[in-house]
Amino acid sequence: MKDMLNRLVRRLQQGDRTVFDNIYEQTYRQVYFVILPILKDKQLTEDILQEAYMKMLKNIDRYQEKNFLAYLITIAKNLAINEYNRRKRESFVDTIETSESDYSFMDHVEIKAEKEELIKEMLSALDETEKNVILLYNVENLTHREIAAILDKPLGTVTWIYAKAVKKLKAKFKEGEQ
Repeated sequence: MKDMLNRLVRRLQQGDRTVFDNIYEQTYRQVYFVILPILKDKQLTEDILQEAYMKMLKNIDRYQEKNFLAYLITIAKNLAINEYNRRKRESFVDTIETSESDYSFMDHVEIKAEKEELIKEMLSALDETEKNVILLYNVENLTHREIAAILDKPLGTVTWIYAKAVKKLKAKFKEGEQ
């Protein structure tokens, strides 16, 4: 994916705007999942997501080929943090706090109906961070390094969370077999 993405970005830098849709399709979920936990507002997340892509397009000539997804995620994260801080300054009334579980990646994963109940039951053994790491790794096929960038956690922490979550899932599965 990374090589293909780099080729598309090079074409975009050369002025081929037709590749933008492909770039967007390959990256929007990861970018979305960086913004959502910061803003905790799905509509605002969509707005900042679009703003991040517009800013990337505007500054595509400045991008030097290294890790495009990390570059795009950095833009999105900075925009989200700026928006969060702006809203925090403007807010004079108490806001209703929402739980982290309202913003789980599970809400955005497409699952066949017959497997949904089993998956939900298995994932119930995990906390939200463990669920998110498992889903990003196994469903979105991201590397631990990419997940660490998205969740803003050290790589070692992400691999530890993943290993711990796998152990919990195995225990839950064995429990269900008996």
